[in-house]
Amino acid sequence: MKQGMQLTQSLVTPLAKVIELLFANNYFEPIRTGELCTYFTTMYNENLEEMIDLTYNERYCARMKKDWSSETKKDMKFPREHVFFADFEASTDGNIHKAYNICFMEDDDDGYTSIWGSDCASKFLEALPDKSLVYFHNLSYDVTFLMSQLEEITGTPIIKGSQTMQIQGKYKGKLLCFKDSYAIISTKLERFPEMFHLTSGEKEVFPYNYYTEELVNTTKVGNIDEAMNHVKDIEAFNENIEKIEDCKIDDEHFDMEVYSSFYCGQDVRILRDGFLKFRNDLMTEFEIDAYDYVSISSISNKLFEKRVYWKNGNLFDLAG
Repeated sequence: MKQGMQLTQSLVTPLAKVIELLFANNYFEPIRTGELCTYFTTMYNENLEEMIDLTYNERYCARMKKDWSSETKKDMKFPREHVFFADFEASTDGNIHKAYNICFMEDDDDGYTSIWGSDCASKFLEALPDKSLVYFHNLSYDVTFLMSQLEEITGTPIIKGSQTMQIQGKYKGKLLCFKDSYAIISTKLERFPEMFHLTSGEKEVFPYNYYTEELVNTTKVGNIDEAMNHVKDIEAFNENIEKIEDCKIDDEHFDMEVYSSFYCGQDVRILRDGFLKFRNDLMTEFEIDAYDYVSISSISNKLFEKRVYWKNGNLFDLAG
């Protein structure tokens, strides 16, 4: 009641209903994560208008771009000291995929490490040394097992559409950086052996649907006959059980951890060897280190800078 007027509840539209109607009539536009990040830049906060005047602006174009060299590497945002390649295996029977195995190896070590169990993600982070750069082939998927474990996300994640290219964070004081190798070599891992002339190893026959969340959390002993119901090439599956060291327990059972770790480790080795071959070729031909970049586009841009833009002696960075 105010000044003799009474508010009639039936004439009031709830805020939730108003928002619902606005959505229904397309008054809201989706904001991607990458776009959201730009809202915090200096240029955006200063309401910089669309750039139609291309005359020199000392405020925003005052930094001469430096040639990439060992002297400028000290200015890198992530001071990497170790490089790893990794891959998760996860159960897919529930609404949420649950990681049960991870394999990883360092770029200068031919041996891989395998961690088994529902806590494999946290144990993986424990095992990584400070200032580690870690590559996954499809980071968007694998990083979901790590996000809840990281204590802090540092810097701005690099995300393009649905693809997560880079995330940097801290775990127990350690600075870690995760990158997507697919953003640099955009092809399926199964094509790496042919592309980079690598040894592919044993034919991959894996009973993914057999590795359910309940099963991997209760036992490591798998039933061969039951697992065969989840593979197309039964003969190859049986041959692999025989070939993989310590995999076959008896005529009816196999070690699920050994089998999973073997193929997970094989994938990681192929990823590492293929990426290192690409990196070596890139350094040999163009003196560009793939470790320093997030995507093949950023590598291409750097090549243009080195061979085209820098040569005019008048290349500037746009501050923002």
